Amino acid sequence: MGRGIVPIWFFKKGFLDDYKKFAYEDGSVATKKMKYKEYIKDYIEDKVNENKNNYDLECYLSQVDFEECFPEIVGDITYPAYLDSKPFISFWHGFSTKNFTSASTLHFDRIHNIFVQVRGKKRILLFPPSNYLSFYPPLEDSSGIGHNSKVNPDILNLELFPKFPWEEKIEVVLQPGEMLYIPPFWWHHVTAVDENISLSFWYDVKIQDFFSQKNMLKVFLNIAPHYLYHAISSGESLMHTMNFFKGII
Repeated sequence: MGRGIVPIWFFKKGFLDDYKKFAYEDGSVATKKMKYKEYIKDYIEDKVNENKNNYDLECYLSQVDFEECFPEIVGDITYPAYLDSKPFISFWHGFSTKNFTSASTLHFDRIHNIFVQVRGKKRILLFPPSNYLSFYPPLEDSSGIGHNSKVNPDILNLELFPKFPWEEKIEVVLQPGEMLYIPPFWWHHVTAVDENISLSFWYDVKIQDFFSQKNMLKVFLNIAPHYLYHAISSGESLMHTMNFFKGII
C-alpha cells in the first residue's frame, strides 16, 4: 500500500481547540498529497517516536477513498452485510502524542456509517439527535458548516453553550476488531487513543429508512428548515442543498 497517493490534512497548532476555526469552511486547514509510505515515515513514526520538535503544523490521514488509493488490498475487505447496498469505504490513519491527537470535530453525517476499528483504539462520544439548534451549528455566517457543532464535548462550557445536551453523552472506546454503527444524524466526536487505523463503511439513506428507523423523519424535519435557510441566506443555496440531500434517494 505504500505507493498509494493519499491526501493528508494539515492543521495549525490548536486548530481543534477553537470553534471559530474548525466549525467554519475558512478555517486554517490545508491538504497535501503524498505517498502513503511517506506519511508513515515522516509523520506517524517520527511523531510517535518524538523525533521531530516542530509542532507548528499537525496532520491526519482522514477519510481517504479506500478503493481508489489502495486497490491492491480491496479484495481483502469483506463488506458488512447489515445494509442491502454496496458501501463507499473511507480509510483513516491517525495517532496520538503528548503534543497532538488526531480527532474529528463534533458533527453528524447524513448517511449510515458502520465504523470498523482495525488497529489501535479510538474514543467516540455519541449524542442522540434532539433539537438541532441545541448543538450550536455555526449558522450565523455563510462560511458555517451546517453539520458541525461549535461545541467541544470534552470541555464543559455552560456559559457559551447552556442548551447543549451535556448529560446525554455516550462514550465508547473502540478496540481493534470491533465495529460501531453510527446512525444518520447522530452527533459524534472521534479521538485517537493511540496510533490507529479505521475503516468507515458508508451506506446511502433510502426513503424507507425515514419510516423504519425510529425518530429519523422527526430529526430530519427538525434539521432541514434551519439547514436550508442557512444555505439560501449564504448565497450558495444549490450547493448546500445538494450536499444536504446527498445520499438520500
